Amino acid sequence: AGAAAVAASVCTVLALRYVEGARSQSESPAHGLRRETSESSSKTPPVFDRTTQENRASKPGRVSRWTRPVVIAAPALESLASTLRKRLGCEEFPDSAGPTVSLEYFKSGDPNTRFNWQRVVGRKVVFLFDTIDQSRLFEQLALLQALQGFAVPDGEDKGSKWKTYVELGKYSWGRASHITVVLPWYRPCQMERMSKWSLCDGKWTNGDAEGQWLDVPTAQYMARLLATPGSVPPLPGPYDSLDGMPLNPLWRPPLELLFIELHEEAPISHSVSDLGATVRMERFVPRFLEKFKAQESYVGSQHTYVLFPDKGAYARYVESVCQRLKLDADHILFIKKTRVGDTIGQEQKVFYEYGSSEGEKSSFSADDHVLIIDDFTNSGSTLFGAVNLVQSLAGGKHPAVTIFVSHLVAAYDPKVVDAIKDKVAALGPRTRFVTTNTIPSTTDLLRSAPQCQVLDVADFISDLV
Repeated sequence: AGAAAVAASVCTVLALRYVEGARSQSESPAHGLRRETSESSSKTPPVFDRTTQENRASKPGRVSRWTRPVVIAAPALESLASTLRKRLGCEEFPDSAGPTVSLEYFKSGDPNTRFNWQRVVGRKVVFLFDTIDQSRLFEQLALLQALQGFAVPDGEDKGSKWKTYVELGKYSWGRASHITVVLPWYRPCQMERMSKWSLCDGKWTNGDAEGQWLDVPTAQYMARLLATPGSVPPLPGPYDSLDGMPLNPLWRPPLELLFIELHEEAPISHSVSDLGATVRMERFVPRFLEKFKAQESYVGSQHTYVLFPDKGAYARYVESVCQRLKLDADHILFIKKTRVGDTIGQEQKVFYEYGSSEGEKSSFSADDHVLIIDDFTNSGSTLFGAVNLVQSLAGGKHPAVTIFVSHLVAAYDPKVVDAIKDKVAALGPRTRFVTTNTIPSTTDLLRSAPQCQVLDVADFISDLV
């Protein structure tokens, strides 16, 4: 209640400041507007063209110290956002008060995006960004730009239908205090590097050292679009700052990109290193391992094995497994990939590392519990291949198996999700499939399956932001 009262007071102060500014301006001559550059604008233009590093702040604005964060999201992530708001204690608004963000379309199909500026000005904003629905990318990027700086026209300009406030400088400037862009799933994550390609008999091949075509590493360039600084105020500039932060030189709020279980971290992080944004890469697997160990069904370290479907996943998670589950080296296993031409398969053996050498795991017992982990899956083929290999090494004894993937991509196809449910059931009642709700379009279809479980990442995200 105390926090709500403080937040309401701050909003009231901001609103009063805005009204006071508008009133002061309406009582002043057109060329005597109350702003730092009003009298000298003809001699010294506003400094709105400073470099990114100078304009991107490292600390949040003042108002955010006394207000609760605001969580916004694309429609597909609204359910996750609703839970996150409760976890963070965000201010709730009734339906009659209207949405904080409205993502609509004109009859032409072009985006018609609106946001409630009074709810975001001076606030810390957590933006759940949807990279799955490609049709929503532009409007989300535009909204992200707006949050970093937006013009609020004076009320008297309504007579011109908001057409003269820019040229007359009759507007105030608002900004969020801090913006965290949360990417539960980063769809272009696998396109993080360039390969050379050639055309051979009408087919693409990347086996030619002299290839004349290159990939466009969309994972890097999408990250740069997300990290791009906001716009500058239109000239001659605003007469007031709604958040109490500087206009000249222009202050921009800190921007943070928060990736959940990103496939390849280093290329993305480095790709935006010149834009002044903070990049955080957080993995959910350690959190899941803690949940797994806390279950009543946990059989202990002697009979627990963690199996990775390839050496890349092993390298990503072996340290977390050692820290959380305290397993011996011969209980942390991996399968090697085989490659014949363009076909990738799995070697029908299970390996582990000890020191600089490799050993082979040749059998499992009915008392064992095998946990298979990967960051995402499209069809589940490598994961189910790993289960089949475990069962073959158990001699028909069927040890308990849990498959965990952070992101269920499933080719974004309901038919693929149905096929995964059928495959899990066919593997027997001692096989479970666990994932998270980072891709609601697929995981919502999985919830009804008795051997499948969908974990909510809202708590995880709330701890991070």
